[in-house]
Amino acid sequence: MRGEKVSRIARKEIDLVVIAARYQREGGSLLITQGYERRGPVWGDVQLLTRESLIEKIAQGKRVVIGRLAELQGDFEVIGPVHVHKQNGNVTLYSGDTPFDTDKLELPLF
Repeated sequence: MRGEKVSRIARKEIDLVVIAARYQREGGSLLITQGYERRGPVWGDVQLLTRESLIEKIAQGKRVVIGRLAELQGDFEVIGPVHVHKQNGNVTLYSGDTPFDTDKLELPLF
């Protein structure tokens, strides 16, 4: 839209925005997420990411955040970063300040 400005976050600071999640019935671990990945100067279409691919992207140094679509197309409201916690051979994904025993991302379900 003419006159509207895209936020600084959506310009170049993040590589992947995760917007929704699906968890396994038993155990509560993440099964799959929906997200938008940066493709150069623009955002790609929504894609499905498995738990393993999300962990791999974070390990590669990609900046992954939780967010939601903003009113302006190609812009996002960022809620917070996604972290990986490794302990005793167990890997969990979480958002916020405290790691959990299971995956805990503050995302709406799809």
